[in-house]
Amino acid sequence: MKPIRMRLDRHVRQAELLLSEACPSIQYRSRKELLGESTRLGSMRELQGRILEDPLVRRVMASRDEDGWLGSTFHGQGGIESGIRILCDKGVERGQPVLRDALLALERGSDRLSEGIGKVGGVLDDLGLGGSRLIRAVVFAYAGVDDRPLVKEQVAGALERMAAAADVAAVADIAEKYRDKLVFREGVIWPCIYDLRLLAWTRSWRTARHERLVTRGIRRMVELSPIPEIHVRLKSQIIAPASYCMHEFKPRLGSLSPAKWAMWFHRMEMMARLGVVRRVPALTEQVRQLRGMLADGDGLFVLPLRHGYFRNWGAYSGLMLEADWRAGTRRQSDLTFRSLVILAQSGYAA
Repeated sequence: MKPIRMRLDRHVRQAELLLSEACPSIQYRSRKELLGESTRLGSMRELQGRILEDPLVRRVMASRDEDGWLGSTFHGQGGIESGIRILCDKGVERGQPVLRDALLALERGSDRLSEGIGKVGGVLDDLGLGGSRLIRAVVFAYAGVDDRPLVKEQVAGALERMAAAADVAAVADIAEKYRDKLVFREGVIWPCIYDLRLLAWTRSWRTARHERLVTRGIRRMVELSPIPEIHVRLKSQIIAPASYCMHEFKPRLGSLSPAKWAMWFHRMEMMARLGVVRRVPALTEQVRQLRGMLADGDGLFVLPLRHGYFRNWGAYSGLMLEADWRAGTRRQSDLTFRSLVILAQSGYAA
């Protein structure tokens, strides 16, 4: 992603925390993504070396198989999807040998692509509801790879699903009751969290027409919120699509539980990277409230949030770059950094 230059001197404590006291990943990504510093600087190379010593990074790298695959599965916790997501979020550069080889292993593919998701991944792909092929494309996108045929194919599918969402008048148009659950009507396609991730982390699709299309899709999902949980019906089998973070696009920030805050940070970063925040009033208002919270905290996000969705890294959850939140200002480092990424990608100053 193109770096967005921000000022971090508006609040002295904020700058001190993110650029000096935070973990190497936050320092590195703040300098690279918020300040636009070159990764060639000696200080940045030194931080990159320290990132490679991070305990979680070391654990992921230690899971490397001889062919470059990370972990034993594809989808889920402890596999190549979550491993590459962790390395990229921690700030490991794509040219680092373990990450480079993992991407090559993912490109080659193997029978392990079904592990952790099984036949469900292919079913969801066939139904146009986002399955194994979409997830695989997203993993490439995490590392900034958007020129592979698979990624381009899945970007086209994600745009098609966003266009479909834009034309939905009511949830009843896409869902019907089956036993005690809501299921998608036959032939319906609908965005999942991986569609947002893929479009957020790629650039090749960004034309004025496509950006308007994505904005329309997001605006409609905001208007339909709260969106109930909708399953996929395959004969008599019920399948859960990847709907994490995809139910409430206009929450009241003052009433969010810690778990909902974790979802909000994840979803709002996608909204910011998609470039839709300024175009959708409900999202603009949420960012306005975030700016107010930072101002009240002298530039820091100070709510004492704690939940496994921040701490536990897997296919869906995981936002904590610091080693833990038990000591000092580590929680504030993580949540302030995430807040500033949202503001920067939305085009707002802190």
